[in-house]
Amino acid sequence: MLVLRALDDLHTLAVTARAAVEVGERVVELGERIVTMGERLDARGEAILGVGAQLERRAEAILDLGARLDASGAAMHGLGERMQAQGEVLEAVARDVATRGAEVAAALPLLERAVALGEPLEGTVERLGRIVDRLPGGAQARRRATRPDQPTG
Repeated sequence: MLVLRALDDLHTLAVTARAAVEVGERVVELGERIVTMGERLDARGEAILGVGAQLERRAEAILDLGARLDASGAAMHGLGERMQAQGEVLEAVARDVATRGAEVAAALPLLERAVALGEPLEGTVERLGRIVDRLPGGAQARRRATRPDQPTG
């Protein structure tokens, strides 16, 4: 009976050993799967870090662009203020031109009348001017005085 019991215990040990070997093989297989999964996770983590670095570079580029846009906006604001100041100057000049233009327009009838009065006297004024030029101290005498190398005659 002891022998039978020993054989039964030996059989139980053999079955248990086979089961332990199968469990060990499954553990090794699961370990290999875990290692493979870990390698894939590691690769994905590196890819994510690469994408993160790219995103960081793009974010820095966007911040730099924002700073440049801010500077350009400030410059444009300054330019706008200078343009507004020049516009105010131009507006004042335009008002002055409009006022003087109105004065000239108001004076036009008087000028037209003066021209109308002077036109019939044009020939007389020209003849009178030639006579005055011939008088002593007139334009001919002054021209000769400014050119001493010319003979008087």
